Amino acid sequence: MKAFKVALAGLTTAFLILLYFYVTDYDRLRRTYLCLKQATSIAACYRGDNVDFVVNINGIRYEGNLRNGIDNDIFYYGAYEKHVLFLLRDVMRTVYANQGTFIDIGANTGQHSLFMSRYAREVHSFEPWEPVLKRFRRMVENNRIKNITIHPYGLGDENLKKPFFKPSDKNLGTGSFIESFNSENSYSGELEIQKGDDAFDKEGIKSVSVIKMDIEGYEKFALLGLRQSLNKHRPIMVFELTTNPKSSVSIKSKEELTALFPEKYEFWVINEKSDQATGAYFLVPIDGIVRFERHERHDLVAYPAERKSSISLPGPKL
Repeated sequence: MKAFKVALAGLTTAFLILLYFYVTDYDRLRRTYLCLKQATSIAACYRGDNVDFVVNINGIRYEGNLRNGIDNDIFYYGAYEKHVLFLLRDVMRTVYANQGTFIDIGANTGQHSLFMSRYAREVHSFEPWEPVLKRFRRMVENNRIKNITIHPYGLGDENLKKPFFKPSDKNLGTGSFIESFNSENSYSGELEIQKGDDAFDKEGIKSVSVIKMDIEGYEKFALLGLRQSLNKHRPIMVFELTTNPKSSVSIKSKEELTALFPEKYEFWVINEKSDQATGAYFLVPIDGIVRFERHERHDLVAYPAERKSSISLPGPKL
């Protein structure tokens, strides 16, 4: 009986402590729970932000570290840019019946490619920076994924090596071929760039269905290098656009953006109402949202007019 009372008192104390944190600091309680559930060891939960973890993203085993901003979102929300992932998934399902080719330009540690490997016939991932490629390759191998091909170079409008400015450990997604793109980036030698059309021919990429592109200010050059492929395949593209009137390499107007795509392409913006936690996305016209005269970043959807009816404005389709 005494042992029972001691156990009951312990459980009551634990319950009251949890209730206190739930009422006064729910976020801290949630973080503690997720850390204990997903960190590679309990001891890691006491090492501040330097926490290794493993999480399941739609059946894919993803390995991350909380120092990295992208991984931080994956840890706490179950994915990075979940609304973008769901949009890519829905487009591939609706338009290509999960039999299309997914192109990931600026793959980084590979979250988008890993996720889309379950909804595409084949995935081609382009990423020039070896430190993130190392982890990406390991996750492809550990998940026994057979339809992802990794190409260890960037895409642009010519074939050359160019200075690359690596990101800080706090956000592995900001590395760029544009020196002034991020003040925390630092020079990391020269990395390979290939003209997109040439790369697709060399790698035997015979169809292009959906493209995701996130290359930190280098989008104009990548689009110029893909001109033939865009005209031939007329893919749907989801990409981050950085506008900066002070940058000589940024896209300066909607007219310039439109000219980088084939005829009869239209554009939507992934609205700020889109929900990172649930994956709900909402698309709105580009006019009045993207201000090319300001330094801004937006996630855009570019699509051929003949595909408009296949793209859902509100989503996702769960």
